Amino acid sequence: HVMVKPRGGVCNLGCAYCYYLPKTRLYPESAFRMDEALLESFTRQYIAAQRVPEVTFGWQGGEPLLMGLPFFERAVALQRQYRPANMRVLNGLQTNGTLLDEPWCRFLCQHDFLVGLSLDGPAALHDAYRRDALGGPTFARVMQGLQLLREHDVQFNILATVHSANVGQ
Repeated sequence: HVMVKPRGGVCNLGCAYCYYLPKTRLYPESAFRMDEALLESFTRQYIAAQRVPEVTFGWQGGEPLLMGLPFFERAVALQRQYRPANMRVLNGLQTNGTLLDEPWCRFLCQHDFLVGLSLDGPAALHDAYRRDALGGPTFARVMQGLQLLREHDVQFNILATVHSANVGQ
């Protein structure tokens, strides 16, 4: 498996424990955005390298939804284009959930994405470290995203980061 980070460490949050955010300073000239040529080349090569009946694309971040829905529509189209007839292509996407909306959830359901939703516990525990870029809480927005995933029958699981505020729970 390969983890694809189409925006690198770029994120819309400023989680106190995040070690990806500072990585953007290592490449000051980078736009931190996978371009279409690289997406196509990667998709073609990744599928061609597989010797199994099922291939999984794992989309991570930072926050991969910052790439925008058109990027992922193109990714799925390229997967269809390069997929051999006897191969199944799956997609997993890890998100903080704050950018999920109706169009995103319709797309994720339509294309059978498995979504990993970052949620560190109830509001006080989650918001202890998972803050937005201005330092504000994110729990309510994550829960709104979770509700949309449920309403649209998107398959999801929860990724909880264990930290000093929730380790006892």
